[in-house]
Amino acid sequence: MIRILVVENENIIAMEISWIVEDAGYSIVGPERSVETTRQVLSRHKVDLALLDVHLAGETVFPVSEMLDAIGVPYIFLTSHPVSSLPGRYEGRPLLTKPFRPRALLALIQQILGERPTVSANTALSAGGSA
Repeated sequence: MIRILVVENENIIAMEISWIVEDAGYSIVGPERSVETTRQVLSRHKVDLALLDVHLAGETVFPVSEMLDAIGVPYIFLTSHPVSSLPGRYEGRPLLTKPFRPRALLALIQQILGERPTVSANTALSAGGSA
């Protein structure tokens, strides 16, 4: 089963993202709320993709993205801040601006993982909503 790491410090948003991803048939790792706890999790668990909130209660997620780059795990940035707030080295990386629709998140996950849309993912999309 594909394992997706969720790094998000706001509880409600973390749970909503987790539900969307689990309803689409993926396994969730986390949600993690800080760089340090995420590093610990990555040292113990293999993940296939990560969803990274850019700003985590006083710190940025960039040390985690560097770690993921080093081990070859793709990731998607999630942010409510302007895209221009990302350092230039992350230009062109997958990014969703909050709030986003579940359909957009799942489509980007499937694109990165090289999957075709699934029935369970399409069913999860019919609920609408935003994260």
